[in-house]
Amino acid sequence: MMIVPQLWREAARFPGTLARSVGLLVLVLLTHVGQAVAIAWAMSAVLGGRPREVLAAAALVIGTALLRLVLSLAQTSAAARLGGRVRQAVRGRAVESVLTARRLHDTSARDGSMRSALGDGVDGTDAYVSKYIPAVAQILIACPLVVTGLFLLSPAAGLVISAGVVLALAGPLAWKRMMARRGLDHWDSYEALGADLLESLRGMSTLRALGDVPGTRHRLDTRSEALRRATERVMRGSLAETAVTDLAVQAGVVAAAVAATAHAVTGQAPAIEVYLVLLLSSEAFRPVRDLSRHWHAGFLGLSAVPALDRIGAFTETPGPADGSGHPTGHAVRTGAAETGERPPGSSTADVLRVTGVTFRYPEAREDVLDRFDLTARRGTLTAVVGASGAGKSTLFDLLLGFLVPREGRIELDGRPLRPTDIAVLSQRPVLFAGTVRDNLTVTGPATEAELTAACGAAGILDEVLALPHGLDTEVAEAGANLSGGQRQRLALARALLARRPVLLVDEPTSALDDDRAADVVATLHRVARDRVVVMISHRPETLSEVSHVLHLASGHLDGSLS
Repeated sequence: MMIVPQLWREAARFPGTLARSVGLLVLVLLTHVGQAVAIAWAMSAVLGGRPREVLAAAALVIGTALLRLVLSLAQTSAAARLGGRVRQAVRGRAVESVLTARRLHDTSARDGSMRSALGDGVDGTDAYVSKYIPAVAQILIACPLVVTGLFLLSPAAGLVISAGVVLALAGPLAWKRMMARRGLDHWDSYEALGADLLESLRGMSTLRALGDVPGTRHRLDTRSEALRRATERVMRGSLAETAVTDLAVQAGVVAAAVAATAHAVTGQAPAIEVYLVLLLSSEAFRPVRDLSRHWHAGFLGLSAVPALDRIGAFTETPGPADGSGHPTGHAVRTGAAETGERPPGSSTADVLRVTGVTFRYPEAREDVLDRFDLTARRGTLTAVVGASGAGKSTLFDLLLGFLVPREGRIELDGRPLRPTDIAVLSQRPVLFAGTVRDNLTVTGPATEAELTAACGAAGILDEVLALPHGLDTEVAEAGANLSGGQRQRLALARALLARRPVLLVDEPTSALDDDRAADVVATLHRVARDRVVVMISHRPETLSEVSHVLHLASGHLDGSLS
């Protein structure tokens, strides 16, 4: 057996679902035992010339098989529910963990590696949680019952089978330990290939311009070869482990058959007991065979456990780090981590006020923001400009709750600002493969009128209606079939549908020409009539129509540029 404490703890978080899955699996095994008893009865009745008993035994075999079908379907459903709940919980904590200051600003982390862990890694744990853990519990519960029955029928056969079960479980442990080490190598190769591939796809146009396509192809070939070798090592170890288990199973069954036959020859046991010993000997090893099969199915997930552990997928996420980099027991903004529904009446607000905020990153020598003050009001578009590294992104992270200030307050209409108060329009908005409607409703369902109003407020309604199928027009992955301006305004409409009183806009004009940048700024002016809008920009030349432009330098706002 391969016990992974992290996944056992996750399964134990859902005791009811786990108990149903294990209980139904044990009942399924008991139907196999019952069927073995019925078959032994039938064979004994055939040899004894008792046709009525043969018919009764056959009916019992059929009835047991039908009962097993029903129980198997119920157990599969319970196991899937357990795996899904654990998967959802692990992925949720992993996402929360990576959205912390330390990880958001970790330049050594690779997006492809993170994607592999959060995607394939979390999904891969399903087989272990939904199948392997119940199979282990089944062995601990059912195998002793079957072996006890064998002892009552034939002490010699019971002793042989119990020794065979122990060997079948203990024998592969050395192989599994070796496989665990090779599994880490396998996952590292898988993760590295995923990271290289994602980065190459993102930078393909740059690689072509630099003439480095052959070099990139060579790097990907090298990664692929490393993954192939690691996979083959894992498969060789897996075959050896399977051979050890099968050897123990077959040796146990043969030894039990010899012991039962010896009893029959000497007349020490009736014929039905001989059949029972032979059939129950096989059933005693059924959970062991299931265990081995499920472990191989979940091997990729097991190999990803260390990577998931490193990003905090198995621990409750602490509050955001303070300026010293340590988790805070009491956040400066009480209530900033609320996860409930948006409070009633929070769709509009008048004033966002940042007062005396000071923040410094761990190991940094100077504060990024030093007694920082900012006031942004509904009805006025507020823009913050400054050079790279001035602290604009840090300011947004503080507003979003990813970071917590060492000193100061962040309030909305006199109360602490909550993450549920904020919608975000990022510099590179994420659009998904699907329809325009699908992309707009990711924050929740919306009526046709609400969709139309949001698109109108974002300044993209006419362009959406001009598309071949309107809101039901397909959007390519990453919005590749839309222009940069269309992607920005579609993402803005999506943010408006979130119905949050504060809109943070990150570099909305960085990838646009002057005309399109002016269109986006004009759209933000319209949006600012109904909510507090704060934007950051590197391009003050595009903000000629913005009346409230503030310059951030040395941790302070130096004043208006207009």
